[in-house]
Order: sequence, then C-alpha cells, then structure tokens
Amino acid sequence: MYLNNIVENKLIFNGLNIEDINYKKSINIGYGVDNNFIRPMGVSMTSIIKNNMDINIIFHIFIDYIDDMSLNLLEKFAKDNKVSVIIYKINTEVFEQLPYTKHFAKATYNRFLMPQILDGIVNKLIYIDADVQCFGNLKSLMQLDFKDNIVAVVNDLPYVREKQIKKLNIKNNKYFNAGFMFIDVKKWNDNNISEKAIKLSFDNLGKFAWLDQDALNIVLDGKCLYIDKKYDYLLNMKHKSAYMPNDVIFVHYVGRYKPWNEWCMHPLRKYFLDVEKISLWGNMPLNKPINYKHMKMMGRSFIQYGKYLKGIYWYIKYTIYKIKDKFIR
Repeated sequence: MYLNNIVENKLIFNGLNIEDINYKKSINIGYGVDNNFIRPMGVSMTSIIKNNMDINIIFHIFIDYIDDMSLNLLEKFAKDNKVSVIIYKINTEVFEQLPYTKHFAKATYNRFLMPQILDGIVNKLIYIDADVQCFGNLKSLMQLDFKDNIVAVVNDLPYVREKQIKKLNIKNNKYFNAGFMFIDVKKWNDNNISEKAIKLSFDNLGKFAWLDQDALNIVLDGKCLYIDKKYDYLLNMKHKSAYMPNDVIFVHYVGRYKPWNEWCMHPLRKYFLDVEKISLWGNMPLNKPINYKHMKMMGRSFIQYGKYLKGIYWYIKYTIYKIKDKFIR
C-alpha cells in the first residue's frame, strides 16, 4: 500500500556495450544515498571494481535527487569500468513523516524499498552504505548458503547491540548493523519485509534510536544468517586505537570521523584516500569544518595526535561559534 509509483525515473548507464543487462549472472550491489554522499559512494564503487576485476557487477543507486555533475561522473564510471550503473529516482513522500537527522539522512530508508523495486529482476542483492569500502574479492560471499534465512548480516558493535537487544526485546538475542545486508530478494518480498518495516517505523515514531536499523532488526528477528565480521568490519576512526584486520572484505567507516573530512586524522584514512585518488572523485578536497561541532572534532583530533596548539586553537573557535550559535537562536 505504501509502494505504488515509488520510482519516478530510472536511468541506465550500461558500459558493457550490449543491449541486455544480465542481472542473474552478475553481482548486484545497491546503495541508498542522498546527493551529499555521492563522493564516498563513488570511492566505494571504485574499490569494489578494483578488487573484483573478474566479476560482472551491476550497481543500483536509489536516490531522491542527483546533480548533473554526479550524473556525468557516474555515466563515465560505467563506461570506463565496463559495468552497469542504474539510478532509480525515488519519490520519498512515503518517508515524509519518518524521523531523520544530519547523520542519519532520509535516504537511509531507501533500503526498505530496494528488494521491492528489484522484485523478479534480481535474485540476491548486496546492500551497503556509501561509507563502506571494499578490500577483497566477493566470490566467497556469493557462495553463501542462506538456508531458510532472508538476509545474511553482521553483528553490530557490542555496546550498540547489547543496548538495542534489551530495548527492542529482540527474541533471537542478536542485533545486526544494517550498513551491510546480503538480501534474498524473493524471500524478502514473500515475507513483506518492506511493508512491515515501514509500518513499524510509523508506529514507533521517535522511539527508535537507530531509526530504520531498529525496525529491520525487529522485522527480521530470527530470519538472519549471521556471518563473519570481515564482511562489515566496523571501523570508528574517532579512536586512535582503531585498527583493521588483514582479511577484511568490507570496511564500514562508522561514526562522524569519515576519512573525507579534515577532522579525521587517523592513519587508516589513507586506505580511503588512496582509492579516491585513482577514482573519478579524486580531485575533491577534504571537507572543512563549517560548524562548531566540526570545530570541536578538529580540536579533539589535533590534541589526540599531539598537535596541542592547533587543538587549543580549534577548541577556542568551537567555543566562540557555539556561543554565537546560541545567541542567534
């Protein structure tokens, strides 16, 4: 009932120079983004191609608005890499009343819709967030036996899952990070997961700390195959102690210290920046701090890495801009 006419427009950039796209013999990867996340998504796509040269890949991008520059870059990406990029312009009216924040944009709800839109077209879909980078080949993932499960997922960080399992009364005593989901599309649709998740979100407005992720964990409780964390390794570069194992397939840059921001100073950001340099998005500068929250993170990072004078400078700027913001309001 929610999903009629949800796709307003569909653009296909087929770099394979053939008329028909073979969905069933390709790895299908889906992103739900807004226009602000095209840059990391482009780097994510580049990292997937770089590590899977021997596999046919189709990228499905679900978005409500995309600018002309990004469209041109994605068309060039498809041609240069001989892959298919399909853009679905989503009518987000169904989500108008659902909560979102600067950190959790409205586009996060697009993952509710993907299996419905791809019903009968795609057998299995790898959904990943735009801040996920690929470090390995995906063949092992494609060989997974789902058994009776609808999705293959990875446990969230301990402090998140322990809190949410108790709060949401998760019966299976497990809680996954929805930034990665390997989805059996038919099973998802046969079980009406999209409708159930949307209804649950509306019925619990303002109650879900992790928004659609909470809804999906409830609806998919007991229907998930939990797999190794190397398929969604959660890396928070806020912490100097954060590290990356050697065998990771997908690294998920969680938190507010993204590697394309100036206030992320963790040495591991080099892995993202190295791929960005060889991507079509390689000429973009790091995002600079534009509000007092960003300035606070700049100060914290400089001090954490021993640059105390710069850290103090940014903390002073943070204090001044926070006071100004308070008086403006």
